[in-house]
Amino acid sequence: MKEYRQTQTIDAPAGEVFAWLSDVGNLPKYLPPVTDASIEGPSAEGVPGERLRATLEYPDGGSFDSEGYFSVDEGARCMEWGAEVQRDYSGWLTVAEADGGGSEVTVHLSFGERTVEPGIREETPEGRDPLAEGISATLESIRRQIEEGTGKVQPPPQPPGAEPPTDENPAVVDERPPGAPRR
Repeated sequence: MKEYRQTQTIDAPAGEVFAWLSDVGNLPKYLPPVTDASIEGPSAEGVPGERLRATLEYPDGGSFDSEGYFSVDEGARCMEWGAEVQRDYSGWLTVAEADGGGSEVTVHLSFGERTVEPGIREETPEGRDPLAEGISATLESIRRQIEEGTGKVQPPPQPPGAEPPTDENPAVVDERPPGAPRR
């Protein structure tokens, strides 16, 4: 299993930062591939939180809808998410108090063999890690949104052929080619 973890300092109180981050409506404002997100009801039995539906966009303009789980623990200032079934992808985010009244946001992602991570790694030129770059872009987007009120950062483009395959992904519920209308 491949693990990724990064932390970003934000110049705002931890409670304020966590409240903004844990609002599902804000996910498209800071997650690079996400263009829409909503809670669709309870998660599958034995899965934490609620069922999340998100629209993700490919760099070429195509998009797909995906479902997973999203769980928020306000007391611990922790969010968890991942695939509900047949995929071994998950992540968590915490917000902690930092010196001077600021916050530290930490993101941790776990990718198993049944995720897009091995394929992306194979297609990526040596010296680049698009998943680590994506986390960095996400954390910088969070900082910009909260401190400056500006837009999200896009990670560097992935090399051709590195787009995640969705045909065997049970979390993908609808795939649309570039320019196709959203249903």
